[in-house]
Amino acid sequence: MKRIIGAAAGIEHFKRERNMPAEAVLSNGRGLFDDKVSPNEFAARVIEIVRNEGDTGLIRINTALDGSSPDTFEVPQSEIDSAFENLDPASIQAFELAAERVRKFQSMGVPTSWCDGSGKYGERVTPLGSVAAYVPGGTAPLASTVIMTVVPAKVAGVEEIIVATPAPGNSMPHPAVLAAAKIAGASRVFKLGGAQAIAALAYGTESVPSVDLICGPGSAWVTAAKKLVFGDVGIDGLYGPTETLVIADDSTDPRFIASDLIAQAEHDTIAMPILVALSEDIVEKTEAEIEIQLAELPRECTARAAFSNRGVAVVVTNTSEAVDVANAAAPEHLCVLTADADNLVDKVTSAGGLFVGEWSAEVMADYVAGPSHVMPTAGTARFTSALSVRNFVRVTPVLTFDDDTFLKLSKDAELLAKLEGLHGHAAASEYRRRHIVGE
Repeated sequence: MKRIIGAAAGIEHFKRERNMPAEAVLSNGRGLFDDKVSPNEFAARVIEIVRNEGDTGLIRINTALDGSSPDTFEVPQSEIDSAFENLDPASIQAFELAAERVRKFQSMGVPTSWCDGSGKYGERVTPLGSVAAYVPGGTAPLASTVIMTVVPAKVAGVEEIIVATPAPGNSMPHPAVLAAAKIAGASRVFKLGGAQAIAALAYGTESVPSVDLICGPGSAWVTAAKKLVFGDVGIDGLYGPTETLVIADDSTDPRFIASDLIAQAEHDTIAMPILVALSEDIVEKTEAEIEIQLAELPRECTARAAFSNRGVAVVVTNTSEAVDVANAAAPEHLCVLTADADNLVDKVTSAGGLFVGEWSAEVMADYVAGPSHVMPTAGTARFTSALSVRNFVRVTPVLTFDDDTFLKLSKDAELLAKLEGLHGHAAASEYRRRHIVGE
């Protein structure tokens, strides 16, 4: 891990990291295009193909990228039922526990409609009509992501919830993903991945319905596509590689620090494990423990690359400085493992998820704690939040004025309208006011 000494240097590092352009990843889509292009350009071209060619375009894109394409994109209900029936009982029980805890957690945050005591104004909360949850394929079948995206939408009252997940050719998605879709309450499952999945879900094809909002994490190509379709369809956020920041002092068990960092590092070679420590001794003990644990890890190469590529250890003098560094980093996951962890909670302003104390391990939120594990990355926790039931509702202001209320407010509205030079606005009030007073 890169070593940084001092809170000021750590804060400056994360500010630079946040503003640094992503390394250019160029691709021609394995011959889909004549030239190699960036994710944004790649996604733009894919979107254009899907909008113009529909299912034919999807097949052409999939064949170029994967060597084959599904004949039918929707997974039959019989395959979903079979995956559920053949999954071992212990896994089913674990999925059902996770779904129930997420359901309970999200139910506590459902926005509710309201009106003032006189009934003159308020807000009406209504669920979205349709949502798509993108579940990455990649190197691990992220069945837990199905629970973490579908269940909050169900709690919000969304009627149609589609899961999109890649599967090569005529093979089926991983059985655990299909079983999780059934347990979570998804309406339909489609074998679609990449930027082409986002395009199809945004604009629709002959066999794939368009939706109101697309949620979930994905590759650089998926993220680029989500960014481009936003405005034509809603999105939950733009997610980059996962990151975890651990604040630790001398009271913290190095095994816990190392395991929390490794848990995220094993996701991706560009995942970002961050340690903010109150001494260099803590860093050295943690690094030694990381080596011990990596030696036993099946995904050792991926995790080791993440520590080498983006791992950071910042040494500070006290926990107040540690929180300052953490707020500057605005990490996806912030784990506070210090002796005074409870006292630091109110000082944290920017984190996707906050995990306080050594028993609030972030891995619990990944699977069974209750919050969605879809959380803001790349410093976006400064202005956005973890995926929740609130992403799946609309809040509409409602006015139900009577003539008395209108009359009390109308002259001020007219004055402000005329101040802006919008006399048509003012007239819309004046006609009503004169009618009421008999002018």
